[in-house]
Amino acid sequence: MPKYILGTTILALAIAATTTAQDAVPGIRTKQRLTILNANDGHVHAFRDKNAKKTPDSITVIHLGPDHPPIVKTVYGTVPNTISGPPYMAMTGDGRYGFVTSRKSKDDPEAPELISVIDLASDDLKVVQTVKLPDPRMAVMHPDGKRLLIPYDTGIRVFEMHDGQLTLVKDNPTDFRVFNIDISPRGDRVVGNGYKEKGGKLTVHAFSYKGGVISYQSELKIKPGLPDWDGPYAMRFTPDGKRVVIPNGFHNGSRGVLAPVFIADFTLETPTVTESVPQVADGIEGVAIHPSGKFAVLSCLEDSPRVVNQAYSHLAVIDLSSKPARLLYHLDVESLPEGMEFSPDGTQLFVGLTYAHRIAVFDVDGFRLKRSPFVLRVGHGPCSMAIGARFSK
Repeated sequence: MPKYILGTTILALAIAATTTAQDAVPGIRTKQRLTILNANDGHVHAFRDKNAKKTPDSITVIHLGPDHPPIVKTVYGTVPNTISGPPYMAMTGDGRYGFVTSRKSKDDPEAPELISVIDLASDDLKVVQTVKLPDPRMAVMHPDGKRLLIPYDTGIRVFEMHDGQLTLVKDNPTDFRVFNIDISPRGDRVVGNGYKEKGGKLTVHAFSYKGGVISYQSELKIKPGLPDWDGPYAMRFTPDGKRVVIPNGFHNGSRGVLAPVFIADFTLETPTVTESVPQVADGIEGVAIHPSGKFAVLSCLEDSPRVVNQAYSHLAVIDLSSKPARLLYHLDVESLPEGMEFSPDGTQLFVGLTYAHRIAVFDVDGFRLKRSPFVLRVGHGPCSMAIGARFSK
């Protein structure tokens, strides 16, 4: 046999052996190279024991890929955060920087009010900037991957990243308090809930977005015959931007009521709630919509461990391809499902479990979620999540 053929054969066998050995190694793999940023509220560690010492807040960064085990690092005490608020965070489009908000709450009245900017590519997950802002609710990245929207006490501020620093583009005051928002995939529409005065009725509103300017359009109407608002919360646009999935019940478990999920049609001249999926859960924390737009997964709090020891929560899967949308099934998960995101290719779902201090991983097969036996261990009290590209220099 010629030497070059023999060499080629040996090389091919070596590559095949390496690939087979790698495939045989158990653990979590992803087809894409991804980064997960997870914020962990250490205060929840003391929820069931008020005399317990508070665990420091932390952040966990996880790098995933097809050819290596998860690379996980948790850093305590550098990034304050609170479980109060929608369980969504933001990263720049290139995966270089992450943003975590912190705000006061009844459970943590001494929490600082600020936005932390984290260099996700640094070995020590360095905080490169903090921006003080009264009651920042959450961080939402514009589809351009550069501009950041922050709803806060009196409006919505738009920032832009320049040389690793947030700079203010526009402050957009509102005449009502905005609690949480989402921006459409095209970046031209914003949806948010809000109330005129604290403790007042929460309703949902549509805005336009252009060049950092957010302009009010209208309050969402509800089609006659559907239920009224009862705490709309943590809504998200579908991938085509035509609809918004709106959990109801204001993210509170143990209310003794099975709350519905609303579907709003944003193709109408005045966006309107045209569908509802009844009796989904007792408290709905958030929603993750599959990249195909065919279905959504709701994180259902149910009975809190503060009420029932070792209570279980659920995930609910909603079929968005049917008219009207319908509930397909529930899955048991440990308490409490907070941050939740699909991989960009839609093959996996990652679910943060607050009281279990880990992220559960599900493989996606059509409408079916199949849980992996492996988990991702994060800091204490995971409460919000962002997923995106893995930064490469």
